[in-house]
Amino acid sequence: MYLYETSEEQRMQLLSDGFTLLPGAVPPGLLAQWRELATRLEADAMKAYWPGHPMHNAAVLEDPVGPRLARYDDVLETAAEPVLELLACPALMAVARELCGRGVVPLQFDIVYKQQHPHPVILWHQGAPHPRGYPYLNVGIYLDDADPDDGCVRYVPGSQHELQDIQGLSEEHGWDIPGAVEQPAKAGDVLVQDMMILHGSPPKRSPGVRRTIYVELRPAAGAAESAAQTEEWIELRKRWMGMIVRRATPSEWPDDWRADLPADLKTDEEEVALISARREPPIPAVYSVKQVVRPDYPVPAEMQNDLGRTGH
Repeated sequence: MYLYETSEEQRMQLLSDGFTLLPGAVPPGLLAQWRELATRLEADAMKAYWPGHPMHNAAVLEDPVGPRLARYDDVLETAAEPVLELLACPALMAVARELCGRGVVPLQFDIVYKQQHPHPVILWHQGAPHPRGYPYLNVGIYLDDADPDDGCVRYVPGSQHELQDIQGLSEEHGWDIPGAVEQPAKAGDVLVQDMMILHGSPPKRSPGVRRTIYVELRPAAGAAESAAQTEEWIELRKRWMGMIVRRATPSEWPDDWRADLPADLKTDEEEVALISARREPPIPAVYSVKQVVRPDYPVPAEMQNDLGRTGH
């Protein structure tokens, strides 16, 4: 028996609706470490931004109230030990093992910082269109609460199977696309979504920032099927997965799957240096062809006079 297992209901919801929530999946001690680390990374990004030397992996936006961090990408190269520890924890191993399957590798590890309005909202979009021959997951690890009616993610269940008319749906319905649901989450929850589900999130109303780690998981054969990245890039992701598996509890990974991973791994430091030196862009998400503006979208009417701003 594994240390953490997803339920049949969760697995079926991911397949049918395109998302599922794993409540309280991150142990409290590990969650506390990551909350502290996310705070430090934000401070480091802003410290570098002010003298005019922004970090290449930190997106600082000039909001109407001043510059604020929106995302911190490629965290592996900055904080390899915490990244590997998190990905090797029982819940994340279960997501990789049970929801993605044999051959799974991590593609990206980034942190999104959603600041209080005015700050760009996440418009309706679908992530990384692909042939769908293999699972392709975006795993959200919540470091802070995402409360109802406070800019938490909205999904259109079942929309993941093909590209949607995002332009037409946004123009006609704004945030209230028929069937759309709001999905709150608590700090420590893990929200797993099919990469292609139609989703977005309105402005955050409450003070402060909400931090969410996003990890892309996909079988290496799926990445090869899309042919969006080189074979060398994919092989480096196998080495990343090898680092994760070798530090996880041995029982968390099927013995016969270990043969799929490189047997010549070097130290974590050496492997991370190789991965960091070989960057390739991810498959871009799909948004509306033209930006849609309605009285209630993307910024609700009652918030539009509050230094309102829209964006991708």
